[in-house]
Amino acid sequence: MKILYIILLLTLSGCAHIDYKPTVNPYNALGDIVKKYQLNAQPLKCEGINASDCLNLVHEVNQLMLEHPDNTAILSLSAYVLYKSGRANQSQQVINTLLNKANPPLNAITLGVTLAIEQGNLAKAKSIAQYGVDVFGTHASPYLQMASIHYAQGSYVIASNYLELSVKFGLNSTAYFYHKGLIEEANANNLLACGYYEQVLRAEPTHQKALARRGKLSVLGNCYS
Repeated sequence: MKILYIILLLTLSGCAHIDYKPTVNPYNALGDIVKKYQLNAQPLKCEGINASDCLNLVHEVNQLMLEHPDNTAILSLSAYVLYKSGRANQSQQVINTLLNKANPPLNAITLGVTLAIEQGNLAKAKSIAQYGVDVFGTHASPYLQMASIHYAQGSYVIASNYLELSVKFGLNSTAYFYHKGLIEEANANNLLACGYYEQVLRAEPTHQKALARRGKLSVLGNCYS
């Protein structure tokens, strides 16, 4: 299945034992975890060079969620950590809880769409993304995810329209050019696609996906250089 690269601003092993240590304030405890693992500074990385200690992170978040099972912010962090550390099924359970709340946060909607797309359930993904557009219509991510869904369905004109809306509401140029390249490549406009990938690489020379896409098109003779 063809799926757009989605930048989006979202457990290596189970914890057989969780220590119950009540905290004074859930938001202070949550802030301590975010600071300790630098979650506001960079995306969570659980494998490879400079990877975080995700096993301990999951343990700490699970303990905090045990103490505060209805706290939306803690549930949101838990879903993200579970997803990034390889437990999509557990992440889905937490996302379901969040989406059943009266006012689910944008990050839960974003991850919910991502999970639905990865499961191949585009109808569910579209339903969640549409809610994101309706409620968070001044943010870029719901429109980008709608673009992703329509791209996966082969509706490239609609995908492009949603991509343009995401730019209007703040999508950065690097992400825009990469996704634009994907759409043009899907439309067999390979020269245009190559040009978009080159614009990505001018801004971010190490962008791995753009390098790979541009390299493939270049080998096929679809780029100027």
